[in-house]
Amino acid sequence: MSSRTKLFPYPELRALEDTAFEHGVVPTRIHSLLLPVWKVTVQATVVVAEDYDLIDRHLSRGIAEAGFSTAAELAAFFSLDPLLVDRALRALEAIGHLGTTGNRWWLTEVGLRSVRDGRRYEVTNEDRRVLYFDGFSSRPLTKICYDPRKVTLLPPDELPTGGRFHRLFTQWSFDLAALPALSGNPERARFNLPERIDNPRPLGPPELVYLPLIVVRGLSRTGRTRHLAYTQAAGEADPDLGALVEATPDITAVLEQEQRTADPEHEEKRAREWADRYNLAGHRLVRLPTGLLRVVLPGRDFGAEGGLPLHQLGSFVVRGDSFFQPWCDDVRLRRKALLSRARSLLGARSRLAAGRAWPRIEQVARQLDVGEVDLQTLRTLAERSGETALVAQLDELARTL
Repeated sequence: MSSRTKLFPYPELRALEDTAFEHGVVPTRIHSLLLPVWKVTVQATVVVAEDYDLIDRHLSRGIAEAGFSTAAELAAFFSLDPLLVDRALRALEAIGHLGTTGNRWWLTEVGLRSVRDGRRYEVTNEDRRVLYFDGFSSRPLTKICYDPRKVTLLPPDELPTGGRFHRLFTQWSFDLAALPALSGNPERARFNLPERIDNPRPLGPPELVYLPLIVVRGLSRTGRTRHLAYTQAAGEADPDLGALVEATPDITAVLEQEQRTADPEHEEKRAREWADRYNLAGHRLVRLPTGLLRVVLPGRDFGAEGGLPLHQLGSFVVRGDSFFQPWCDDVRLRRKALLSRARSLLGARSRLAAGRAWPRIEQVARQLDVGEVDLQTLRTLAERSGETALVAQLDELARTL
């Protein structure tokens, strides 16, 4: 893998847009990182919690609460086929929920706890599973990191080349105390942990793998430095990994050093080179008080043949770890761009559900600085512009919200 685009299914500008217009953080730098992660294979006694099957739940409650103890009593009370009840009871026995003496059934400790909590617990002795911990403080990683369809954890010999990604190095060994700490972790669902994991023992030494991350460094409205983290799974900030980055001085020190050595003149040179490449002769560079660099262009440079696509107005162009924002001072053109983006977000090819489309449209409105926009305001704009198809889409959206 030689480029970032082969690892992330969305462009970097999506992370910048989310940072700036969803979280209200002014981005100052974008980083592509390879986060070191400890991959630990363990063996343990594991308790998994699942939803009850309907019959299993009723039979277990019948024994626990009504005092029934035979298959015949349970079948008669619930008006079920006796053969079906017998099979269900034996299945509950197989997972340790029931014991039997003669023809009488009784609940084990696991069965009683399952009835009490409304969850079907299943104990697996000597279960083998892989667990992931960050490479600096051995904190467990969140559930998304266990989904290979969305997230790639790369061994050292498969890391991307070409310098686009910054490989972070750790001086810390894996902390074995992190394993017994899992047993009492109250947030097990977030960390992909089972209901209980007792006496986890590592099978072999931990392996070091790397999690690709996009991290946007920025400033909040109060001036506090923020670091928002984005995985391959979505172009929306992951709060858990963002908190991990911000709580790890080994990472933030590297990012802050890069921020201090950033050269504004070099960033502006890149912006001019980009404008010259597209023959945008009428451009001017504006550095906002927040530090954001804009390439301000006349309206004729957007949408016309040979010009920039309208969707690029108000978005970002990324060059290395710096970026700038193509802009136009003409608010009428920015409203036109909003209508164009709304059409795209509501169109037949859009993958967004109706409930997510409107928040994205609101985000685009903030991005284009066209003022507060509600559904009726946008419909009026579409109607005045003769966008009959968009008017119909907005009416349909209004019925779903």
